[in-house]
Amino acid sequence: MSKLIIDTDNISDADADEILRLANIIYFQSKAYERTNWMGVPAAKCPMDMWIYQELMFALKTDLLIETGTLSGGSALFFAQMFELMGKGQVVSVDINLPPTLPQHPRISYLQGSSIDAKVLDQVGSHAEQARSVTVILDSDHAADYKLKELEAYSEFVSRGNYIIAEDSCFDYFPAWPEYGPGPATAVKAFMENRKNFKIDRFPELHLITFAPQAFLKRLS
Repeated sequence: MSKLIIDTDNISDADADEILRLANIIYFQSKAYERTNWMGVPAAKCPMDMWIYQELMFALKTDLLIETGTLSGGSALFFAQMFELMGKGQVVSVDINLPPTLPQHPRISYLQGSSIDAKVLDQVGSHAEQARSVTVILDSDHAADYKLKELEAYSEFVSRGNYIIAEDSCFDYFPAWPEYGPGPATAVKAFMENRKNFKIDRFPELHLITFAPQAFLKRLS
């Protein structure tokens, strides 16, 4: 069997981009996220992204992390336990379906309903008003129209210098799931056309494999 050997000194930018694209597609299509757990709880995330999240939480002194798309609650538990290590911080996790088996933790508040429902947004806003440093991770419905509405609504909660992250932009950016149709990457592009107070930050992609390519959006003002 032949092996791919990469000469990092002589590889072209185009070849490097293609290798990165294929690596992300292969990782996503392996469905490794379906077998990824945190403390025994399913967490459908990319581990490289999770590492970056804890770095951002610590560096930005995040005291509120808003997550849309709870699923099994593994990521909410991860964030809560990172906050426990930091000695402060709360997680607000929103989903239209909240199973009774969700992990419980004093630093997690679950909100049930559509993430763009006015009543849900009011509740999220009440939490955000009490926080200085707010990070938002969007991982619910990934259709472009819905994701754009989420970006527009939840970007208002993000504190200056912090991030709103549109997870699974890999669906239609690489694309890792070409048959899916317009998704988070399309929504990010539309969102950024009208927002001068945000920039796309590629630094959080330093581990190369990510479910959020060009979707770490940093608030400037």
